[in-house]
Amino acid sequence: MTTTQSGLNSPPAQAQISLGQPETIKLILDRSLRPTRAVPIRRAFLQKEVGKGGTKSPGAMADLVRRSAKRPLDLYLLLSAVTSGGDFSVTEWSTTWARSVGIFDETAGTTAVSRAWKVLKDLGLITRARGEGGKSAITKLHEDGSGHPYTVPGEGLGDPYFQLPFEYWDKGWHNGLSLPGKAMLLIASSQRKLKFTLPQERMPEWYGISADSAGKGIRELMKHDILVQVDDEWFDTLKTRSGRGCRPVYSLWPPFTPRALGESAIDDETTTEAPSGATPKE
Repeated sequence: MTTTQSGLNSPPAQAQISLGQPETIKLILDRSLRPTRAVPIRRAFLQKEVGKGGTKSPGAMADLVRRSAKRPLDLYLLLSAVTSGGDFSVTEWSTTWARSVGIFDETAGTTAVSRAWKVLKDLGLITRARGEGGKSAITKLHEDGSGHPYTVPGEGLGDPYFQLPFEYWDKGWHNGLSLPGKAMLLIASSQRKLKFTLPQERMPEWYGISADSAGKGIRELMKHDILVQVDDEWFDTLKTRSGRGCRPVYSLWPPFTPRALGESAIDDETTTEAPSGATPKE
């Protein structure tokens, strides 16, 4: 009888190989049971209203960009995809979340995920509790960072939201885009129009994103044909000698083309938020 022993360089048994990142994400997304295969995200995550006068200020995403917190943003978007009902919580092992962001070392992955959840908890976006079997129970809170319980967006007027399609993960954009690229994709998606402008000089005031980061993100999206320039918009301004200025008009390319959401439904008009003292031309 010949006995064969596994050598040191032999591949591990199939059951011992950790699931890969794409497979892990697919299982998480399948678990959501969302028929639209899209994640609703309130605009308040990017820009929230302060007071009754409609004054706006940057939302929680600005803090993530300032901290270069790419991993917390990745986990937050995936969490938003899977928490689709009930108490809007999910109970899972840290190693599962770690694989979803491409970390396969158990110790390093657990530490990294724990730090990411802490960032999101400190921003008032989630709560975290011990779950069964050594898992963690993560509950999503309202996107405005108030710490209020999460509710389904769009149930009333004045609650604008947009949708991030599952193709964001299916096509690998969660890995392919930088943090500025992801931030500008979300901001562009939140316009909820087929045509819109993205004035870089107003991004710090509106969304807490530096003009440089906004420019980098826009160029990256255009390089990948996610964002395309479709027109130019002329407007009156005192910042040029002629009194006329010009800025690009953009559209998102499929699969990120916005879907109609009822209030402020998609139309063919440009969404323009003009700088103070400027009147955009039709």
